[in-house]
Amino acid sequence: MNYKETILKRLKELPEALRSFILDEKWRADAERIGKQFNLNEEKYASFENEIFVVLLALEPIGDFEENIKITLKLDSNMVGWIAEDVKKSIFDKVSSELNAIWKEIGKAEEKQNEEVLKENQTPKNIENSFEQKISNQAKAMRPAQKAPINLPTEQESEVKTEEKPKATQSYEIGKDPYKEPLN
Repeated sequence: MNYKETILKRLKELPEALRSFILDEKWRADAERIGKQFNLNEEKYASFENEIFVVLLALEPIGDFEENIKITLKLDSNMVGWIAEDVKKSIFDKVSSELNAIWKEIGKAEEKQNEEVLKENQTPKNIENSFEQKISNQAKAMRPAQKAPINLPTEQESEVKTEEKPKATQSYEIGKDPYKEPLN
């Protein structure tokens, strides 16, 4: 679906008062006046008008408008604040009740959807499955103890009596080192 189809679909979903306000396009004259007042060039004005339009379509909340134009227009915070205040007074206040009603509905729909997701995740079946899954994972992680390798000393062998001297593992003759080559 392209953007034109999205806009047309959204316009059909809007309340009649808001739809007629958008299609009447008197808001564009106010937007143009504000754009000229703050010396917005054509490119910035087009972005500015798009941001207003997106709010009027209730695709973005009014509360995000100031931040959105700050990012889009790349202006300092003071100027953005003045522009946003002017737009609010000249355009958004005319349809604020309709926009607020739409955002309340959107909030309720999102809340209902979140509740449904929570209910799905909290059913006894899922709890039982998740408990069984945890036990299964713990059982898989636990491995039976393995016998110690043969070459490691056991506790009995590792206890060296103080009276015994360590045993030599190799027998060397004095003066003959097997690791040295004879000189002769």
